[in-house]
Amino acid sequence: MQTRYKLEPDELNENFLQALKLLFSGKTVEISVREADPVNEQNDIWQAIQRFRQQMNPADFPEDEDIFADVRDRSMGREVEL
Repeated sequence: MQTRYKLEPDELNENFLQALKLLFSGKTVEISVREADPVNEQNDIWQAIQRFRQQMNPADFPEDEDIFADVRDRSMGREVEL
């Protein structure tokens, strides 16, 4: 199992260690620490999700409406010749 964390040094606390202990219980772990490349942070999917969540206001969307109802393309797709 492999897990990657990107966080600030201030976020390294007892809760983080407890989460690691639970996640890798009974296993030997290898920990490597390096400075994150600032160029990649702009393109990181998790960072993009976090920015989206901060900008989104749930009050802008009605509770009784499915906002994802028309997201999926329901067409049959392309024709396949065998």
